[in-house]
Amino acid sequence: MKTWETLSTEYLYENPFGNLSKEQCRLPNGIVIDNFYVNEYSDWVNAVVLTDRNQLVLVKQYRHGTRGFYLEIPA
Repeated sequence: MKTWETLSTEYLYENPFGNLSKEQCRLPNGIVIDNFYVNEYSDWVNAVVLTDRNQLVLVKQYRHGTRGFYLEIPA
């Protein structure tokens, strides 16, 4: 298996929490993809928390991108 070749990178958004870039890439078969978007995230930690009764702890989070609430493991 061969990797893709990055021909160019343009950063569209940068901040301390993560970046968004647009890359032009060449696939091993020669096809060029002009708009491949890459999310770069800062380091974070997730925790799988169990109670003394062996129940999984979840938190309810609002995610504005999807305008919805989701149950997630604590992060």
